[in-house]
Amino acid sequence: MKSEESALKLHLIDKYREFIASRYDYIELKESPGFPAQITEEMVDSLREYFLQYLYPEAVFREQLDAAFDQLEHYVNHPSKVWGLMGNITAAIFRFGAQFPAALKAGLVSLEAHTAAKRFEKTLVKAALDKGYAIPVSDEQFIDCIKAIPLHQLERFITELGQLFNSFTNSRLLEKTILIMKDVLATMKAKPHLYGPTEVDAITMGIEILRHGYQLFSHYDNSLKRQMVNFIVANERQFIHSIHGIEKP
Repeated sequence: MKSEESALKLHLIDKYREFIASRYDYIELKESPGFPAQITEEMVDSLREYFLQYLYPEAVFREQLDAAFDQLEHYVNHPSKVWGLMGNITAAIFRFGAQFPAALKAGLVSLEAHTAAKRFEKTLVKAALDKGYAIPVSDEQFIDCIKAIPLHQLERFITELGQLFNSFTNSRLLEKTILIMKDVLATMKAKPHLYGPTEVDAITMGIEILRHGYQLFSHYDNSLKRQMVNFIVANERQFIHSIHGIEKP
């Protein structure tokens, strides 16, 4: 990516961070019609922090996150690579229990859904370039860039985002997934002649993404978890619908 384009991308991410911070402001949200009374200020704050730390971090952490996802996509697209790190299936089930296949799949689905943020960023940058916008992009220009993205693409992004957070709601399975990923990491570290620091860093980042996703939901009951996921999806959808001029039903 050209340096100018890379700088524009980071600038647009910073703009989006500003919009996320304002859209996940509890004081504003609690006045919204239909806002779930069970969702507290602490919950909203934790969701906002997850968005800002693990989906759209500050520019200084962005290069590390992008490099990690480039590596993680190899494992998402080729799950056999993870299987190879676990040994044979019988041994893996013996160590991690009968939930091993489901736990491994849940981890890969989580990471796959997480890459939706990267696809959204690429589309956003293309829209800005097509319109000839340059740094600094105003709020109006930023909204114009989002509006240029076809609604069906934005809806897909929201669906994938919902899948990511939904994968965090099965706390027991996610806990097992994290243990499996830690075992994968230990295997990598024990074989430095086969796995370089970039691959190790990628799995480490993947574990952090899952671990903090676990922390988001683990201490809530299933009903409240579902309300939180529904709230996230509704909040994101309301944002894009307002940009595209779609009235709330």
